[in-house]
Parts: sequence; structure tokens; C-alpha cells
Amino acid sequence: MLTSLSNEQVKLVRALQTQRKRREQEKRFVIEGVRLIEEALKANADFDFVFYEETKDERARKLLDELTRRRVSLIQTSTQIMRACADTENPQGVIAVLALPSVKGVWRLEIESPIPNPQSLILICDRISDPGNLGTLLRTAAAANVDAVLLSPDTVEAFNPKVVRAGMGAHFRLPIESLSWDEIKARTANLKIYLADVEHGIHTTQYDLVDWTQPCALIVCSEAEGASNSAKTLAQESVYIPMQRNVESLNAAVAGSIILFEAVRQRKADSEWLIADG
Repeated sequence: MLTSLSNEQVKLVRALQTQRKRREQEKRFVIEGVRLIEEALKANADFDFVFYEETKDERARKLLDELTRRRVSLIQTSTQIMRACADTENPQGVIAVLALPSVKGVWRLEIESPIPNPQSLILICDRISDPGNLGTLLRTAAAANVDAVLLSPDTVEAFNPKVVRAGMGAHFRLPIESLSWDEIKARTANLKIYLADVEHGIHTTQYDLVDWTQPCALIVCSEAEGASNSAKTLAQESVYIPMQRNVESLNAAVAGSIILFEAVRQRKADSEWLIADG
């Protein structure tokens, strides 16, 4: 049983949990809990190793058995080590270190030929600083069959532990990449680009009057800071969600979800993947 805080693997997990720079250097990140690790297994993610506490929970035992079957390195730890390595207040007793997913090979869009998929739908996150908001947007994007999510330079990192937890497995279903605005412009060439905005300007359209069946990208920005100048420059048109008077704005994740599922509604006639939850 691993009990020492000075162990190199323990130090690595703690660093990956708290330092973006270390995650980028190591090209690894951490996930916690039975459900997220189950999602990683479904996606055939590249496991490095797993810390676990002895448990009588049947679901957790089945998970450990499956990890063993797949020859993932399992390391039993003390409760003290688990708590020291976890980013949550009440650890579930299992933590995994995974390789960062490679975008290459999963992208449905390429710079040279931006829209081979006639129904391309891209989500661009601009200045989303709250990890919970970004994680929820990623979860919604996965549910809405978005082709890819692009993160602007001022958006929180996708593999921040809180983003990963809020994403509920979206990281294993979506191409996600942090890019410069020049790179975002290249990725979305030939797409109609909309900006979700609370201001009703001359070139602003109510969100459900937009033709979301065309190849397009949606920029969702922070409700607190608004859209960056780069986002405003890239967007060709703004869209808004009508609300009652005296309501300032919607949460970014809520607004993004409403608009993305309007796109789902418009596209669903030609889609076979849409299945009601529950």
C-alpha cells in the first residue's frame, strides 16, 4: 500500500491536479471517480496508472476488475494519500492518470478543407473563465453532436480538474482544442459564424430564426465580460435569446445550451443519432 507523500507518482498526481503547465509538459491529466473512469474505459482512453482505495462497493470493484483485465497499472493507497491527491472534498476512492487525447485523427475539420461534413457545427468558447460553465458547455456540445469545440486564449483550460468533472465524460467524445484567434479563424473558414450576444444590434437575429442547418459556428462568451474584440471581428452575425424585461443576461452555459439544441431541433429530421434520455 502506498502511504508516502514523497512518492514520485503521488507528487505527479498532485502537480497534474493543480498546474496547467505541468499537464502540458507531461501531456497527462487526472480524472476522479467511478463514473468518469468508466467513460474513459468506454472511449479506450490511454491510461497511465490508477490510484485506488480498498472498497466493498460493487460498482467500484467491477471497475477495478475491468482495469485489471485491461492491464492498467493499479496502485493501492492509504486514505491519507487519496485525500492528498484528490481535487474533491469527498474522494470516491479512485483516481486515474491519463494521456491527453490527441486531436489529430479525430478532427472532422481540416484547415485545407474546412467543411467536408455538410452539417458541420462548431462551438467556440470565448472568455469563459468559470470551470463549471465550460464543463457544462462541453457536456452540452457532446449531447448536441457538435463537431468540435475551440477554446479562445482567454478561456479556462479544458483539462482543468473542475472542467473535467463538470464535463461528465464530454472530453472523451469531443475534439477540444485551445487555439489562437488566427488558428480559430483558419479552422472555421467557409463557415457562417454567429455570436451569442445580449445586445440587439442591426445585424442581430433571434436565435430560433437562424438557419442552423447550414455549416456554421457559434461563439459563446462570458456573460460577465462579454465578447472579446477578436470574437466580434470574427462573427458575421449576432444572435440573441428573447427574455423578459429587466433580466440582464443568461448564464453562458444556459444560453449556449438553448442555442445548440435549437440547432439540434432543426437538424434532427436528417439525424438518426438523436435518442431521448431516460
